[in-house]
Amino acid sequence: MHEQFPLWRCASCGSIHAGREVDLTEYYRYYPYFQQELDAVLRWAYRRLTRRLRRVGLDRHHRVLDYGCGSGLLVTYLREKGYNAVGYDPYNENHGDETALEQKYDLLIAQDVVEHSEDPLGVLQTLNSLCVPGGFIAIGTPNAAGIDLRRAEKYVHPLHQPYHRHIFSLPALRQAGENLGWRLEKYYLAPYTNMPILSLPFLHYYMRRFDGTMDVLFDRPLGSWRLWLSPETLFWLVLGYFLCDQADVVAIFQTKGSQNVVGSQ
Repeated sequence: MHEQFPLWRCASCGSIHAGREVDLTEYYRYYPYFQQELDAVLRWAYRRLTRRLRRVGLDRHHRVLDYGCGSGLLVTYLREKGYNAVGYDPYNENHGDETALEQKYDLLIAQDVVEHSEDPLGVLQTLNSLCVPGGFIAIGTPNAAGIDLRRAEKYVHPLHQPYHRHIFSLPALRQAGENLGWRLEKYYLAPYTNMPILSLPFLHYYMRRFDGTMDVLFDRPLGSWRLWLSPETLFWLVLGYFLCDQADVVAIFQTKGSQNVVGSQ
């Protein structure tokens, strides 16, 4: 939290890029999200994501790949709900089996993946190669168009340095998809993790009341009684859901091809 990382914005497409290379090995040695568990809150968030996917036709007989699945919590959730889901993540020994990349899938999910890569366009090409013709690809990523670098401190979490190497703007992401023959079917400018009561603005407020890092969401107790008696806390609890900015996006694309697999319903 005491380091500084240069960023630059493309004047043409509005995307944001890391200004220098870093060795992420040390930074990933302790990464708060590795502590995440499939608790009631995360299940609530995944239920919201699943509803979005069902709107484009996701059904339980479709083959689903969570690309960059981390510890595989979304895969576990989808399987519990009867979906034919598998996960792949080269950085997780439980999901690093590359035989998953030898199959084709009706739906691919890449949540918080492309922005971590030094070659995000290469990631999109990989997703395209794994999708059946007419299948769908859902990408969740920060939206550079919703981030004001003049107020970088406000957007410290979607900027998420040094982990986020390249952050697409929604127009740039859309264009990158169209270059591969994809069509943007639906997009959401609020992530599925922005939920009533436990909204992203509330969580950001909560983190600021401690040391400003995401670690407090996993390591700290609820805090002092003064925090919960504060009118500001009540404000963000009640209204935070409606005040979420547009610094994140979930974009659902359909790939080219005559076989309309997922969207046939």
